[in-house]
Amino acid sequence: MSSDYSGAAAGLGFGVLIIGFVMYIAILALAIWIGYLIMRTAVKNGILRADEERARRGLPGGGMAPPAGYGSGPGT
Repeated sequence: MSSDYSGAAAGLGFGVLIIGFVMYIAILALAIWIGYLIMRTAVKNGILRADEERARRGLPGGGMAPPAGYGSGPGT
């Protein structure tokens, strides 16, 4: 028996390597995308919850109230 690699299976090892690399990149991209969606949802829910808390406390405009003891702004 001889080890002749000139047949139809000569490029099979390289092809499998390329397919494996593409699958690896695809799974990595999918994992990053799912992580992004989870983080985006968590941030959105956190912002909505903070807005509800501000509304419950009666703070104006949904923004942060200035600390007590400060003037109304420059020039006062």
